[in-house]
Amino acid sequence: MTMNKAIPILWILLFATLHAVEVTARISGNTVPAEQGVMLNVTVQADSPPDRQPSIPEVKDLILQPRGTSQQIQMNNGKLTRSITYSFVVGSNKAGDYEIPAITVLVRGKEYTTQPLSLKVAASPNATPAGIDEEEETEIPGKYGHLRFQMVSKDRKHVYPGEIAPVRIQAYFPAEAQVSLSSMPRPEGSAFTLHNLSEKPSQTTERIDGKRFLVVTWFGGLSATKAGEYPASFKLTGTVAVRDNSARRQRPSGFDDPFFGGSLLNSFFAPMIQKDVELITDEPPQLEVRELPKEGRPADFSGAIGEFEFQSVSIPDSLKTGEPCQIQALVAGAGNFSLLAAPLPSPKEDWKTYKGSEDFEPNDVASFSGAKTFRFNAVPLVPGEKEVELAFSYFDPEKGEYRELKSSSQKVVITGDVVKPTELAEAKQPEPPQLAVPQLAPIATSLGAVTPYRPLSAAGWFAPVVAGCGLLSLAIVGVGWWNGRGADPVKEARKATRLAVREALDATDEAVARGDTAAFFLNARNAIRIGIAQRERMKPEAVTLADLDLEDDTIAGILAKTDQLEYSGKAPANEDLNAWKTKLEASLARLETKSSKEAA
Repeated sequence: MTMNKAIPILWILLFATLHAVEVTARISGNTVPAEQGVMLNVTVQADSPPDRQPSIPEVKDLILQPRGTSQQIQMNNGKLTRSITYSFVVGSNKAGDYEIPAITVLVRGKEYTTQPLSLKVAASPNATPAGIDEEEETEIPGKYGHLRFQMVSKDRKHVYPGEIAPVRIQAYFPAEAQVSLSSMPRPEGSAFTLHNLSEKPSQTTERIDGKRFLVVTWFGGLSATKAGEYPASFKLTGTVAVRDNSARRQRPSGFDDPFFGGSLLNSFFAPMIQKDVELITDEPPQLEVRELPKEGRPADFSGAIGEFEFQSVSIPDSLKTGEPCQIQALVAGAGNFSLLAAPLPSPKEDWKTYKGSEDFEPNDVASFSGAKTFRFNAVPLVPGEKEVELAFSYFDPEKGEYRELKSSSQKVVITGDVVKPTELAEAKQPEPPQLAVPQLAPIATSLGAVTPYRPLSAAGWFAPVVAGCGLLSLAIVGVGWWNGRGADPVKEARKATRLAVREALDATDEAVARGDTAAFFLNARNAIRIGIAQRERMKPEAVTLADLDLEDDTIAGILAKTDQLEYSGKAPANEDLNAWKTKLEASLARLETKSSKEAA
């Protein structure tokens, strides 16, 4: 075969590869009890999305509900593969053998069909006997979740100002709920402050009174600013979506049966109820904030509250008075390490110390426990063989008393003469430089030659030169004004931002038209980032939820769903893209209005 003949064949094969379409249908099981369901997935592999969602024929007594769409795009050896999966739940409340007919999918105007599938529905073991009414469901408090607060030390009912007490905050949600948090837990009122709250809270499940809950747990440090007694109340905002099983009572005839009551399939078919919630601590405990006692307070107390101990101390064993040495100490424990000052050598009057560096290594997510390393310079003032130890004071909140902690002593030999701190300070001050004294010229005894003085402005050329320079300056200023009369950097930046946001919104319009949920949220996030970046003077890709005013639920919701998309690789299901598009444009308009007011 010659090269000229081979080239057309290669183009034909490449074209066929790019336009190959494969449509398959699978169910998660061939047998299912009545009142329960199996998953039906219709997968379309093509280089372009289907023209519309698959058309599924109706079958008598077979109930089918859509459960969302997921999409995957892969590039393998230069070949682009797009896989879109449409998910459904299928089942029946009547036992029997059912056939799911071939499902039709339209791609680029051409129809593709799947193979028929068989499903056997067995009798339900949980069917309600005839003549017995089902128990009516009742609304329970905390349907969408509740918040709990607890001191890690359960016996503690009080704290001290400046103390950072470890606490646990837990949010309980129904196990089947879909939760999107728009804020972290925060105290109500101004009595308490949270420190070092867990950035990534743990998620577990817990059964309470026979019901399963999703439990989100944060750890942090609680501090108070003033004495008194206050409720330890916290709040948390977010969006919770739960299934409304009571909706079966509003279903049309043919659906009001045990198939939708108390069964697994009921949870699939029941509609989602989405609610913006603000959770507040259940029965918040009263915490007493006690004043630190004034009696017995050491002079060197820096505000450290907790329990501490020396891990190691390093002091040179040979020193000379007046010369600095470096001392290192490692202190471990639990408490407010930020107020823990460097331990000083004892006796303090025999040393002069200078402020050094500090490094803290936490042992827990709340940075409550850990170890702190101090490095500082000290100058010995008194010679001799001494037993040197380091010491500092702190307050023990469990015992309610001040304590002085001393390290083990180290033998140090100090040579030289006694040095006074004032002499040491004077020795460190550099002497000011001596200025050279100029020699004075001798006084003249005679007047010398005298010539008449004529000012420069009296010269004939002075006035024309000054006038010419003035005209030249005016001309330069005029040219500069003419060239830059329309150039306003702020206006140009706003114009460029509006253009970039408009391009991103056009891309969201195209995504809505195609029904492409993933593309919509990615382009919506791009538009939001561009708008916020122009106002905050930062790069668009650096904009996160932390930079937002969380009062705008639309912007926060879009960013949260886009993060979910990137982490999971799956687009959010059952999203009304047209509604999202309308709310997005309104939020961006408010954002631009706010930016214009701030600039003015």
